[in-house]
Amino acid sequence: MVRILAATDFSEEAKPVLDFTADLVKKCGGKMYLLHAVEPCMMDAAGCMAADDMLGGFSTMPPMECADQTTTVLAMADRRAHLLAEQISSEWGIPIYGKAEEADDIVDCVHDFCSRHHIDILVIGNRHHSLLSSLLLGNTAEKLVRAAKIPVTVVPCGPKVNA
Repeated sequence: MVRILAATDFSEEAKPVLDFTADLVKKCGGKMYLLHAVEPCMMDAAGCMAADDMLGGFSTMPPMECADQTTTVLAMADRRAHLLAEQISSEWGIPIYGKAEEADDIVDCVHDFCSRHHIDILVIGNRHHSLLSSLLLGNTAEKLVRAAKIPVTVVPCGPKVNA
């Protein structure tokens, strides 16, 4: 049974990654995995964010104190990953495991997940950042490909894809 991981940031721009992965699993059989890596800066920033603003308005939780918000960002992201996995599973009729994990380094987090879950193929998105942002910030997709020990499929994402 082939195991295919779709790495996602929950954005609408990343939907092509999820659709491509679900279609691939549907065609070849196996199981889809969905991973969202939560960086510590997101959890730290939660102390300054309203509960409705965290994770793109996903929160249905009542207002909380800042300290409570910070500790629940990972739990909220994990819940969102599970719900998204259930939605994709229902839509495509395939088995999916959804998970959010804390990531000091996104690349290490994704590759550690692949190792722990015996992932055969990693599917990621590439947003076509500007040259300046790629030079200043780096490109996570490129770093994931360079560090990969398994095949990686890069799916074009973002506004330029449909243009």
